[in-house]
Amino acid sequence: MHLYNGGVCHRRGVSRGRPVQGEQHRTYLRAKPIVLAALERASAEREAFIASACIGDERLHAEVSWMLEAAEITGDPDFMPELLPPDLAGASVTAAAPTNYRVLNRLGEGGMGVVYLAERGVGGERQQVALKFLQGTGWADPVVRQRFAEERRILATLSHPNIAHLVDGGDTADGRPYLALEYVEGERIDRWCEQRKLPLRERLALFLKVCAAVQYAHNHLVIHRDIKPPNILVNAEGEPKLLDFGIARLIDHVGGMAAAQTMTVQRALTLAYASPEQVRGESLGTAADVWSLGVVLYQLVCGVRPFEPASELSPLDLSNAIVTGNFRAPSWQWRRLQPKAGRLPADIDAIVLKALRRQPAERYASVDELSADVRRFLAARPVFARQGRFGYRLRLFARRNRLALGAGVFLLAWLAIFLAGREGQLRRVQLERDKTQAIAGFMSELFENADPTHARGNRITVREVLDRGAAELQMRQDIAPQVRAALLLSIGRAYNQLDMGGRAIPLLRTASALQKTDGASALEQGRVLAALGRAYSMMIDMPSSVATDKQAIALLSKSPGDHADEILRVRLNLLYGQLATMDIPLPQIAAQMKDIVASFDNGQRKNPELQAQALADYSMTLGAASDPASVATAQRALDIAHRLYQPDDPALVYYRFTLALVMMRSDPAGAVALYRQVIADYDRTIGVPGPGMAGMSGILTYFGEALAQLGQPAEAARALERSARIAKGFAGDSPDFYLGTLLALTAQYVELGHVGDAQALLAPHRQQIIERMKSGSAWAVNNAIDAFNLSGRVALQQGHEADAMKQFDQALGLLSPALQEVSPDSYGEALAGRGEAELASEQPDRSGQTLQQLDAFNHQHKATSESQSVLDAELLRSHLYVARGDVASAMKLAAVQGAIASRRWGECSSRAQAFARLATGKPASTDGNSGLSCAASFTAATMP
Repeated sequence: MHLYNGGVCHRRGVSRGRPVQGEQHRTYLRAKPIVLAALERASAEREAFIASACIGDERLHAEVSWMLEAAEITGDPDFMPELLPPDLAGASVTAAAPTNYRVLNRLGEGGMGVVYLAERGVGGERQQVALKFLQGTGWADPVVRQRFAEERRILATLSHPNIAHLVDGGDTADGRPYLALEYVEGERIDRWCEQRKLPLRERLALFLKVCAAVQYAHNHLVIHRDIKPPNILVNAEGEPKLLDFGIARLIDHVGGMAAAQTMTVQRALTLAYASPEQVRGESLGTAADVWSLGVVLYQLVCGVRPFEPASELSPLDLSNAIVTGNFRAPSWQWRRLQPKAGRLPADIDAIVLKALRRQPAERYASVDELSADVRRFLAARPVFARQGRFGYRLRLFARRNRLALGAGVFLLAWLAIFLAGREGQLRRVQLERDKTQAIAGFMSELFENADPTHARGNRITVREVLDRGAAELQMRQDIAPQVRAALLLSIGRAYNQLDMGGRAIPLLRTASALQKTDGASALEQGRVLAALGRAYSMMIDMPSSVATDKQAIALLSKSPGDHADEILRVRLNLLYGQLATMDIPLPQIAAQMKDIVASFDNGQRKNPELQAQALADYSMTLGAASDPASVATAQRALDIAHRLYQPDDPALVYYRFTLALVMMRSDPAGAVALYRQVIADYDRTIGVPGPGMAGMSGILTYFGEALAQLGQPAEAARALERSARIAKGFAGDSPDFYLGTLLALTAQYVELGHVGDAQALLAPHRQQIIERMKSGSAWAVNNAIDAFNLSGRVALQQGHEADAMKQFDQALGLLSPALQEVSPDSYGEALAGRGEAELASEQPDRSGQTLQQLDAFNHQHKATSESQSVLDAELLRSHLYVARGDVASAMKLAAVQGAIASRRWGECSSRAQAFARLATGKPASTDGNSGLSCAASFTAATMP
């Protein structure tokens, strides 16, 4: 609908927006098709067409001319003014004042008005408003216009954050009155609460804001008279807005009442929320809004209205129910609708029922009083509406006079409380003092005895000092449990720093047991378990380490205060343990480690020591995944460690060892050189041989494996023999590590051709290896796989082909798809070994099928030409050529693969020499002391 300024669309003073009835309506219906037809013709032809169509009917001619003029002014050929437009969507509204609106869509309608969403032009900006017009044909009625104007005057006096304020108002160009109100984009309050499942306290807090808006209106002498959920919208910020003062009335300054309308048809109200006096048509006061707020509160609390189901009641029955006050208490509805939600507090019943008293004088005297009672409930204070028994009134009295009564109670109880509290406080203070003094005294005495003047001039190491302290703690019975636990933790941590987890474990176990009996805090218990988990990992007892670390993280996480660094340190140790046990997939471990490293790189964490540790652990994770980035990551960890520690600090040993460990696959010669430096550093700074990966035993084991890769089995065997002697002393605490060291030594005996020594070393431990496999530890399973592969190789060298195939098949049976991913070399060795055994037992066809299986595995895992499994496949292929009489192909393939093997494993490695023998038909020395001999034989094999 278009309403124009200046009366352009007014004919003879009759606005096109007014209702038209009778003859004028019929004229309009006749004129409409004529106008549409005229609009399709050129301007020069229209007048003749209209005169012809309206011949003899001046009324019709005038109607057509006016409608055509309106269409031409709009510039819209589809424009057609309606007598009573049902909707203003898409229309433009031009007010008599210089403010323009564009109607977007219809929002809703009520008893006396219809509301549209519109845009208002203000200085080039667009503001969305709720544009309200009077409903139907009554807008020209002077009485209705006066009430509409009164609503505008009322809204103009109200400015409150929870009341939708008046933006603009006046008449359109054709005289239709309108109001432009703040547009509230939100949900009605009851639905907003239900959709979000708000608890009772939050619903009451929202209700209090509505009460504040209503009380503000009352303070400005305005009664709303139509408070209901549809008139209370909650916006996106959770703020309620009170709308629609369409039937609000100004309060008489003298009587405090608003005059009632005498005719029922003029009383625009929502019956379900109307007060008894509204239903009876009496004069209204602020108590009417109190009643409506009571109904809203009832609905917010219970989800239904007091007179539900209202839809089943006729207006007369509903009116009678309101007047007689015939409804159930909120608690009854609560129990009916929410039987499992517990009981509704009796104070809520009291507040709602007081607001819904039939007689206005018996309700809350003001909305402020209603709000005050709600706030008392939220503050856990007795509400005034409740008629409580003596005990309730006594509590009310006590709270109103809490200072005086508190003083009396305090005087009566002071002595008992003071004495009990003082006794407990003195006991705690004395305990802490004794604990501090005992720790200080013990440590002072410990280090005093380490002074050369007290040690008869002998030099005493840190380890000896710790050993003395641990022994003394075991004997001393005069130290309180919590003090002993703290001292044991300190000594256990010191042992860990010296890479002596085996000595730390019994002390930390004792400390943990003492804490459980003495009621230590979660933080204290978590710190002891964190140190214990670290000690377990040093002893390669990874299942115990993982379980203990998880407990430590749980305790530290629930301890008050910031313990992020402590938790991260334990988490790194946990991931290190999971890398060994593989109780979670390797990609998950790598992803977690990557996230931790990234948290340091992006500045989220700032602890260089932990950063170096995280990088070292991450490099080993990458190494397990055969990721070449492992070396650069380990080097970065070592660089940070160099900046943190002095050149002779034992901590550097670990980071150099880590770098050597990940270099073994890509640069065995560089790894060997670095291992030699690590061993020298360990002997100089730590001295005491220890187990574990970063202990002397672990360093020697991996040193021996690196030497083996370089084709130096004799020196490798010597390093592994020393490692086995050290590891044997810790076999009880680190059985998997000890057995793994023995298997590495067995492999070197096989390389040296000392098959008898290999069998003698392996045989006594086969049953233990199989039993350890039942633990499910990845380390133990890998040991079993290595044992079966080695047994197969020994049997093959001894000419027992059937037994060899059986051993290799057992190894393959243990290699699950997950283990094949992380141990491709073991899988390749088992397949190649079975193929060699099949070839030795004169089954070349079966050996060829096994080779195809190995080729498929290498292709699937994208193995490089230098990987062990590929070299094993090519060696088997060369032997198959020989077995089938194609010696030339075998020699040609062996020469090519021998060059690759020499780069990967060294010229004197067993694989390089095996290819050399195939290429030349001559044996080469592999005693580890004839490097020139094996190198010369290899050179001869690869010469053109």
